[in-house]
Amino acid sequence: MSRNFHQLKEFLEQHFPELANGAIKGANYPAPAWATIASQAIMFMQVFTMMAVFTGDAIWNYIPFVQGAPSWYYSMKQNSAVVFIGIFLIIPSVIQSYITTGAFEVMLDGAVIYSKLATGRMPNGNDLLKPLIQAGLRDVK
Repeated sequence: MSRNFHQLKEFLEQHFPELANGAIKGANYPAPAWATIASQAIMFMQVFTMMAVFTGDAIWNYIPFVQGAPSWYYSMKQNSAVVFIGIFLIIPSVIQSYITTGAFEVMLDGAVIYSKLATGRMPNGNDLLKPLIQAGLRDVK
């Protein structure tokens, strides 16, 4: 769970104590399918790159449909520092930013009160308090 969710939960429980009995639930919003597939592909590339580095040119002998190393392999070998920085630092951090959306929705009795997905921003107090009060909850602050 993200820190944002926990802060939001505490805020709502302070204003509406009747919600403190476990009425506020949260779960991680699922990442887009393409981001999940991309992260798995990146993981495969990382493992393959490590295998290629540790086994050297011999890895190409174990791949049945390939005869010898392809030309891009030698370019990768010559620029190994750049390849490692890209594959192990830059690309995974970009993919991770798509996987961890931080998105959430505040719902009351199945109705969406606030959606970070729709607005793209964190809610302020009025974004949450006004609809909940209109729905019949009593603000104690």
